[in-house]
Amino acid sequence: MLNLETATFGTPILSRSKMLLKVRLWFYFLSYVHLVTIAGLLLTIDFSNAEDPRIKQYQETRWKLLTAWFNLITLLYFPTCFYCDWRELRGEANTKHVKLLNQFRYLAFTGILLPTTAFGDILFWRIWNKDRELIAPAEIDTLVPFWTQHCMHTISLVIMLIDLVLVPRERPKNMFVGFGVLTTFLTVYIFVCTRSFLHGELIYPGLKLFTGYKFLILVAYVYIENFFYYTSQWLIVDIVWGHGNKKIA
Repeated sequence: MLNLETATFGTPILSRSKMLLKVRLWFYFLSYVHLVTIAGLLLTIDFSNAEDPRIKQYQETRWKLLTAWFNLITLLYFPTCFYCDWRELRGEANTKHVKLLNQFRYLAFTGILLPTTAFGDILFWRIWNKDRELIAPAEIDTLVPFWTQHCMHTISLVIMLIDLVLVPRERPKNMFVGFGVLTTFLTVYIFVCTRSFLHGELIYPGLKLFTGYKFLILVAYVYIENFFYYTSQWLIVDIVWGHGNKKIA
């Protein structure tokens, strides 16, 4: 239960069990099938034949989209999770390489996938509903069906939130490593976007609005919001898994 004086959570909502492991195995299998199916569909689209230069550029820039980056990591993440849970179901969780894979799995999720997916998907729909031309020209719908946007920017977040709830985790005593991984990822991505921008290539049309000091404000916003999602996930972990012996800062 919640202790208001120390803001800790003691009673878990979920607990480890073979049934939960089996649920996760199906969850990761179906999530991977969904990801591979959508990726296969979108990667076969040939933007190079488009007459509109704004659409034609996606033949190259689609690999620089934030969605592409965290989906590429997810292509490794899902099979790793499936394998680790399968080995745990067989009673082999303490095998050395399984422990190492679990460390990668937990750090990849908490340090990159959860915060960047939440940031990317939530920001995508906020901008899309305000002015979709800041995301991509409307003409791109002739090549990229609207329903695929939900596959890339709605279902992806739902999957991350389900993963956050189903997998037993514990708030780290020191968040330096997690913040370091996230900061490194964001810094590399911002560098790629900045380099493209300086060479006249707009990965996102809306970036044209951010020049001079506005661009620095945008960069600060990207870091702050991602750090917010990184920190917030541990509140959910504390509630669901009851690892409340650590104060919530």
